[in-house]
Amino acid sequence: MSVPKILVVGGNGFLGSAICKAAVGKGWEVSSMSSSGKPYKTLKGHTPSWVEKVNWKKGNAFEPETYKNLIKEKESIIHTLGILLENSNYKQSLKKGNLFELFSNVLLSNEKEKNNPLLSLKNEKNENQLGYEGINKNSALKVLDTFLSEPFSLNLNQPKQKQFIYISAADAFKPLIPSKYIETKREAEFEIIRKCELYNNKESLNKGNIKPILIRPGLMYHPHIRPLTTLPAFLIDISSKLSLKLGGKNPFASNSFFYGTLESFKTFPLHVDHVALSILKSIEDSRQGIIDKNNLGQARIIEVSEMRELAGLGKS
Repeated sequence: MSVPKILVVGGNGFLGSAICKAAVGKGWEVSSMSSSGKPYKTLKGHTPSWVEKVNWKKGNAFEPETYKNLIKEKESIIHTLGILLENSNYKQSLKKGNLFELFSNVLLSNEKEKNNPLLSLKNEKNENQLGYEGINKNSALKVLDTFLSEPFSLNLNQPKQKQFIYISAADAFKPLIPSKYIETKREAEFEIIRKCELYNNKESLNKGNIKPILIRPGLMYHPHIRPLTTLPAFLIDISSKLSLKLGGKNPFASNSFFYGTLESFKTFPLHVDHVALSILKSIEDSRQGIIDKNNLGQARIIEVSEMRELAGLGKS
């Protein structure tokens, strides 16, 4: 079988760069698409050696003509675009390690302030491209539509199953993060499954099919790239292990404050490199025809517990 050819949408971001690095390490053919098209650099401005082995391209997820040629012949598309808060300044706060600034951004997002920088762009951009709705959901669906429009290769060495991997999320961020965050993630999942099933059932009977893979991580951390995530990850890891030993289900209603709080303290955090490895392993499983453990229709859903197993951290 041929070497996997993947496109990482948002490949110079936090998770996207980890995926690119891991895929290069496996000898895969890797392309990245981002709004800047710039290669990944460390916080100190250094360029790691693996970067030169990635094809870095500029593209807009909402403008298929900017990346349609990039999608051709790709077997796997990994969509990593997403925002945790609609106040986009929080990402800079995380990079700088500024706790006060990050907390302020969380408050602004929850209070839905009118001066939200994303909302203020409504006169300049299509509203469907902004906020949770635009970035977490609509961008993924637009990329998927473009992927589905590309015909399968007639090359006999190419696998008959391609993958569309969507980075969703575990329901482990309430009440700190607005509910719209997880709602748009789940809406995107539903539409991705629906579109892939429609394509597989009607259009690809004699060619191949698209396997939707939905990744649901909790807190992703890295002690150097995102230093502010280290302490919360350490504390949540302890509480998750305790919860695992004690057992029992969450007794609260799923839409309640207490349910979200408890879930956030029982969902294992994952190092971003481990999330990347689990994603690549899911692609390998799909190429080899390994039967999925957790399916929703034709989609494979990978929760935190399975991610830990795929990354070699053991069962939980």
